Amino acid sequence: MSQFELPLTLEILRWLAGGQLAGRLERAVRLWVLLHCLYGEQQWQELPETFGYAHIRDQLFSPRHPKQDPEVNSGIPSSLPCPEASCICRRPLSFWLTDPNLLAALKSEIPDLETLLLSRPFQKTHRTLRKELDFLKDQGWIQQIQANSTSRANFRRRALGDHPQPLPSTASLPLSDHQLQKIYHILNDVAFVHPNVEILLSEIWGKHKALQQRIFVQFEYILSPEQQEQVDEYHNQLETLWANPEPGMIRFDYATRQQGIRSILTYPVCLFYARRAKYLTAFGERPSLASSELHHPAGARKIGWYNFRLDRIQSPLLSIVPWSDPMIPPELMALKQRNQLPSPEDVQTEWEAAWGSDFYLPKALLILRFPPDFARRYVDNTERHPTFKPIAYERIPALVKKEITDPKEQEYILQVLQHRPKTDRYFRAYVRVGDTNLTMRLRDWRSNGEVIAPLAYREQMRQEAEVECQFYRFPPLPLT
Repeated sequence: MSQFELPLTLEILRWLAGGQLAGRLERAVRLWVLLHCLYGEQQWQELPETFGYAHIRDQLFSPRHPKQDPEVNSGIPSSLPCPEASCICRRPLSFWLTDPNLLAALKSEIPDLETLLLSRPFQKTHRTLRKELDFLKDQGWIQQIQANSTSRANFRRRALGDHPQPLPSTASLPLSDHQLQKIYHILNDVAFVHPNVEILLSEIWGKHKALQQRIFVQFEYILSPEQQEQVDEYHNQLETLWANPEPGMIRFDYATRQQGIRSILTYPVCLFYARRAKYLTAFGERPSLASSELHHPAGARKIGWYNFRLDRIQSPLLSIVPWSDPMIPPELMALKQRNQLPSPEDVQTEWEAAWGSDFYLPKALLILRFPPDFARRYVDNTERHPTFKPIAYERIPALVKKEITDPKEQEYILQVLQHRPKTDRYFRAYVRVGDTNLTMRLRDWRSNGEVIAPLAYREQMRQEAEVECQFYRFPPLPLT
């Protein structure tokens, strides 16, 4: 194993980060260190042939490093207190990232690198580090074996040459222009999940000087590298939980807009992406509960659906709550006993019924009006939602009378419609009133379109437009 070669380069770090270096630099370095401890010249000589996490832990940390995760207080585990100043958990990222050329290359990709260099890759809970062994197993770096009933040593190192190899440099790939175009389209489809795909695309084009780059990609980064790694941690923890035949509930602290930090107990159902953010769809306690309700007995709590943004979770880790816990709401326990717990299929069905990620919000009829030229250029032949379709002006009154039961709202909408041109383009859909992502979509259209129904959205757009007008009224622009 003395021939193991895995240099600390930009390409290797990208590879270990799974194409998400901007958000997973800490993890990439952590994996690089572990792999050198397993296979490098300075590998752990005392590591037994078959090993488990306990063996890795004892080799990695100083003898005084805590061997167990701290007790959970209020559902939130605290950080690991280590009294040993020389322990690896105290070493910052800058301990390994010292090469000036590598730092310069990283700086071009990670604007907040200076701050990130102060982070400590191994100052993590044992639960987090234990999952790195599962990752190395899944990637083919170590081999899983059947452990006996008295031992948790269920891994062994692979033979020299029997472990993953980085992809060849793109400089050596004889890619045609057609192949590059195909690669671009594939990568572009997943760019919203992996924001640093832009960097990979630039590298592919840069290695082929004979070809002229004609495709450029620009992405927005909404999370810092630290936040992205934390979000990835929640994501990984949820996938581990769902792999359990009897996944329990989870508890975490959540930052709400109006009520500050709230402790949440909920049943996680699925993850989804919207507007560059990851959301957890769950059934249980909701942040909108009044503070007094949060302290009621489990039977008095109100439960329901809610989409949680992962970057707004404030807990270092999600706390797993088993079904035997007395705080489990009886409504959820009854659903579990009847084998009727909420499922991802339930969520998908509701998403298809109305436009909006927050499928638990009220459903309403949406009617939009656009100038013909704008509709032709930006709305026609676009996929918005299964219920989003064009509608003839003459058919709108009958639809309004059928779908809107409030007589006053119905009359008002029909009056508005009478004062709008028949030659304009009209569209209809069913939407979730109050959905944030849908509201942002309507704002994007506001200067070129009009919300005719529902009145809740129409009034919101009107009020926001009036506020915006105030911004530009004074002082007046100078005359030219």
